[in-house]
Amino acid sequence: MSAAKAVAVVCYLVALGGTAAFAGLVLLLGLDLRPDPVSLAHPWFINVGWLLVFGLQHSGMVRAGWKRVWTRVVPSHLERSVYAALSGLILAGMALTWQPLVGDPAWCAPRGLVVLPLMAAVGLAWVSLRFDHLGLFGIRQAWEQGREPAADHLLVVGPYRFVRHPLMACLLAFLWTQPVMPPALLLLSGGLTAYILLGVLLEERDLRRRFGPAYADYRRRVPMFLPWRRPAPPATYRGESA
Repeated sequence: MSAAKAVAVVCYLVALGGTAAFAGLVLLLGLDLRPDPVSLAHPWFINVGWLLVFGLQHSGMVRAGWKRVWTRVVPSHLERSVYAALSGLILAGMALTWQPLVGDPAWCAPRGLVVLPLMAAVGLAWVSLRFDHLGLFGIRQAWEQGREPAADHLLVVGPYRFVRHPLMACLLAFLWTQPVMPPALLLLSGGLTAYILLGVLLEERDLRRRFGPAYADYRRRVPMFLPWRRPAPPATYRGESA
């Protein structure tokens, strides 16, 4: 295995570990079972700070301007791997130090309803594994270094026939269907929801630029998160610059 591939694998494992730690944080908060972490001063400042750090890293590092600078230091075929690993480290730090907040839960439902967020987590994993999981975490890029990039396509298949952003839909369901919603989880879910909505708007702006009228038509026919319309027929659209 080359050094680049080894780095990509390590980054992948770090990203998965951070994601698992974050999922554990949400589930434990949602079941009101999380042991109190190390108590730090100014808990609101710490929690909001984590949300800002996550949002800036997660959105800033995917901007074209940042990539032009970043790839002078990190090889382009490892750029996605490093991005995923940094996201994992931030999620792990959030999970370890997210502070409890004073106040009553927004709701308290039977703990058996944890089946709902668990179903959302399964959906999240399925969509990720079904649609370019290795590319999402940078493994494919490390293995395909030196090859011509594949043509840009918009695939309207599977869950993308029902909603435009199935990954984000599953993540939102995971955050908001927890049986208990204490203040610390409410802040976490609310902050990430605001980030997701902003990120989706920016992503759709890029998609309209890349796919033109094809994406505009897709956007009119398929809802963003809730599958309340008849599913669109399967289709593949080629990027306008391809």
